[in-house]
Amino acid sequence: MSTEEVEPPHEEEETEPQALTFLSLPEEIIENILARISKWNYPNLSLVSKRFLSLLSSPQIYTTRSNIGTTEPCLYFCLKFSKNRSPEWYTLWMKPVETLTDDDDDDDDDDDDIPEEYSLIPVPCYPHPHCAPYGSTVAVGSEIYLIGAPYKSPPTSAVRILDCRTNTCRDGPNMMVARECPNVVFVDGKLYVLGGCEKDESMAHWMEVLDINTQTWSSLSSYGADELRSSDSWFTINELEGKIYAMAKTKDYAYDPKEGKWEIVETHPSIIWIDDWYASVDNVMYCFTNSGYCMWYDSKSRNWEEVKGSDLELLRKHSTFSLASGGLITLLNHGGKLLVVWVPSFEEYNRKRKSRIWCAKIALEMRHGGEIWGKIEWANSVLTVSKSYCFLSCVAILI
Repeated sequence: MSTEEVEPPHEEEETEPQALTFLSLPEEIIENILARISKWNYPNLSLVSKRFLSLLSSPQIYTTRSNIGTTEPCLYFCLKFSKNRSPEWYTLWMKPVETLTDDDDDDDDDDDDIPEEYSLIPVPCYPHPHCAPYGSTVAVGSEIYLIGAPYKSPPTSAVRILDCRTNTCRDGPNMMVARECPNVVFVDGKLYVLGGCEKDESMAHWMEVLDINTQTWSSLSSYGADELRSSDSWFTINELEGKIYAMAKTKDYAYDPKEGKWEIVETHPSIIWIDDWYASVDNVMYCFTNSGYCMWYDSKSRNWEEVKGSDLELLRKHSTFSLASGGLITLLNHGGKLLVVWVPSFEEYNRKRKSRIWCAKIALEMRHGGEIWGKIEWANSVLTVSKSYCFLSCVAILI
């Protein structure tokens, strides 16, 4: 009897499963993940691959960031270094690495070697001619509106819009009248422009408003703001609790957009002791005095009160970089914190007259008893500039 040889069953060869890589994910998932990463990591991530570069360069990722709530406050600075050069835009990296102390007095420190985390990075704007000199700026979401003509320039009704997601400029809707360095403020989806117009326009069109959704202008009544309408009147404006506050030489005014009325809310002392810049954080208005004190406005009592804290005392009394000399440039609401930008007195660098722009970020806390305390989260010089530079604006936007 013959026996058939039975071959043993073949063992199936095991194949290793293909490794799942990040780039093998669908594009919309990759985009959603990248949108959750800080924008300040994008330059390095763009070097990973052409696909990353494409995704991070697309305006769509900023739409995704807005939809999922991962936008970040970013600072845009505009400087001018000579009469013949156009304004130049910079953005500031916001990674705190050091805190201001009185041990920073060493004059041998080379502040030209500013840590990368605090570098002011040039921002190219396209097309370049559309980012010509302007009068005033205001942030609207991720865009900056450039309004009117610069100081001592022929008034213009031109409005340009800088999209900070793509760093491109486009023309906006022209104002109803030409203006030079008007006051501008953004409140509840509308952009208010005050002053800066010719004398014969000061009554009918002294104040106008742009509806951002419809991109249309309309004029507003300025009845009740007689001092502000004066052709030689100086004033600065700010938003607080849905109202527009205008601080003039001798009086403070408030405009209620819902009622369309102006009212006098405070009368200043005879000596102007408050600097030109104000900022609102969590419905509280802040400013600095010429002697370096940080103040907040109590809208109930209509009085200015001092912000407490040893950090602010240090900022005021710092032996080298004191704010008490009146070198304040601007104040901003930066993500719910108070950002202070100032320039101390000119210093000698390499036998040339140069100056440093400084920034400090202050956290604010309302305590029992109605006091507000401030704590410096970081403070650092961000750029060394020549004596001939001109600081035009600093705007906080969301990207």
